[in-house]
Amino acid sequence: MDTPAKFTLRFHNRRTHELLGLVAKRFGVSKNQLAEEMLERELRAASLLLEQDMTGTLELLRSYRAADRLQADIAAVAHGEAYEQDPLKSRRAQTPATADAYGIGAMFAAS
Repeated sequence: MDTPAKFTLRFHNRRTHELLGLVAKRFGVSKNQLAEEMLERELRAASLLLEQDMTGTLELLRSYRAADRLQADIAAVAHGEAYEQDPLKSRRAQTPATADAYGIGAMFAAS
């Protein structure tokens, strides 16, 4: 027999913990059992929603045809490279007037 997995549950809302105790008592089960059963139901519902989202994404990927969009996609990338603001564009950290404030660069250039 497998040892049950353990999980410490901390309630940030004291009222939620109190309600869990009241409902568990009313149904004649432990708080642990009630919490686990409620989590199982919620997790099944959430997993179905995730599955539906992933199925939708998969269908979109299956319907994509490179040949249908290739020229438009190439044009969009080219436009973005040519006309959009480049977030990685380098800029001078100093203004030209203060770039060689102490004349060190000029001294090496003269030698």
